[in-house]
Amino acid sequence: MRVGVSERSKVAIVSFVLLCCSLLLTAYSARNPWFARVGATAVSELVSPLYSGVDSVVDGSGSIWDRYFILVGVAEKNRMLVAQVERLEADKAAFDEQLKENKRLRDLLELGSVFELKGVAASVIANEPTGWVKAIVVNKGSAHGVVEGMPVVHPRGVVGQVVSVSPNYSRILLMTDHVSGVDAIVQDNRARGVVEGSGSSSCFLNYVAKESPVRVGDVVVTSGMDGVFPKGIVVGSIAQIGVENGTLLQNIAVKPAVDFARLEEVLIVTGHQAKREEDAVMRAPLTQRTKERG
Repeated sequence: MRVGVSERSKVAIVSFVLLCCSLLLTAYSARNPWFARVGATAVSELVSPLYSGVDSVVDGSGSIWDRYFILVGVAEKNRMLVAQVERLEADKAAFDEQLKENKRLRDLLELGSVFELKGVAASVIANEPTGWVKAIVVNKGSAHGVVEGMPVVHPRGVVGQVVSVSPNYSRILLMTDHVSGVDAIVQDNRARGVVEGSGSSSCFLNYVAKESPVRVGDVVVTSGMDGVFPKGIVVGSIAQIGVENGTLLQNIAVKPAVDFARLEEVLIVTGHQAKREEDAVMRAPLTQRTKERG
């Protein structure tokens, strides 16, 4: 308690002394103006650096904030530009895909024009999931004029034949299926046979005589003799040649012209000169005709 009183007493005494000094300086300055000018000058010299330092700090703070807001604006603009570039890239990819699809459809139309075919362009929407049957599903059906037995082609060559139809979808048996068959000829020497599927990715050209001079690389085309496929459409090329033991026939492997793994659009042939409504046998699906042969 005594300590607190002593401290207050010291403060009071010091304050009183400073007050007296202030009064004396004021009175002295009033009688001696030069002393006041000297004091003001001294105070100015002492205080001016402090003001300059404060101004520098204030100016520096303002500059930092200005740079901060500029950087924030640049970052936001960069984000907008990146988003714009991404949108443009997506638009370009969609445009390129549309161009490619249009080209494929033009190729289908040109195929129909070259072979004088009437047809329906269709897109592949599914593959046979079981793997036991080589078939695809397309997005056109009876509502578009498709019926069972119609041939299906591609600008590269033969695809297969329609085996089942619903109003808006059709199932197409590929030429690589083991029950498929296409009457064909070798383009160079006109040797005739039947291209049958192997159940995998290749086919066989059967019933070609041993003495027929076929060669690896020869192109095989449709003969038009089966009444299903138009004449002259590419089936594939000869990949390998062998001889069946004990027979007079050659064992010929054919690589299909169409890459079925990358097939996207096809042309379902709804009419050509060799296809007639009254020819019920030739209009029947391949599976049915195979059973009849068996």
